[in-house]
Amino acid sequence: MGSLLNILVPILAVFLVYKLFTTLGKNGEDSQDMNAQDDRNKPLDNDQDGSNVIKLPTAAKSKTSNAARPDPVEILASAMDTENFASADDKAKEGLKTIIMAHPSFDYREFMNGAEVAYEMINLGFAQNDRDILQRLLTPSVYESFNGVITAREKAGHRVHARFVGYERVQMKDAVLDGNIIRLTVHFVGKLVSTTYDANDHIIDGNEKHIFNTNDVWTFESDMSNEKTSWQLAATAKGE
Repeated sequence: MGSLLNILVPILAVFLVYKLFTTLGKNGEDSQDMNAQDDRNKPLDNDQDGSNVIKLPTAAKSKTSNAARPDPVEILASAMDTENFASADDKAKEGLKTIIMAHPSFDYREFMNGAEVAYEMINLGFAQNDRDILQRLLTPSVYESFNGVITAREKAGHRVHARFVGYERVQMKDAVLDGNIIRLTVHFVGKLVSTTYDANDHIIDGNEKHIFNTNDVWTFESDMSNEKTSWQLAATAKGE
């Protein structure tokens, strides 16, 4: 039973990230475009570009007239009147206003839900030396840093066993629109059990029964002009 769970949990996590992050960048008005709808209902071909995680398709161009288009100002007012952004830092709220004006379809809650799943996957993928997951979720420069640590760990004969427990706090700290690039910075305070073993299976770091806090500030980015883009981790820092 345990081995079956070990197989199912990562598969479910990948599916969740895909479902949560793919909703971003879609324009709600395009759901009325039957051609675009037909395209979205086609079976997903995971092999067409070698990546099946957190794909972020750009919405098809709408054929709706300008007069029928939703007013971004009205969308912004509606979004800010709700509790959607209540958890975001004030600085992030200002950036989110700019993003929503440019991309009214942006869904803050969906992004935050997806970011939480991605944070867990990246931490566990790093512990498990899962380069495939990391390559899909990290920008090349960030992946290079993670891979360097993994390679050194493998050469030393060390292995890590990690289990993600949950979150104490997740808050968006900054939101920036740079041309077509959206960069969203999130502060994660989580709980993790992590134990490092040497080649003889002796514990050299951590504790199998001790839960410690993670404290990270991560920046995710995505190119909204590229229909094959994906949200990826672009920068990491320790939280204060």
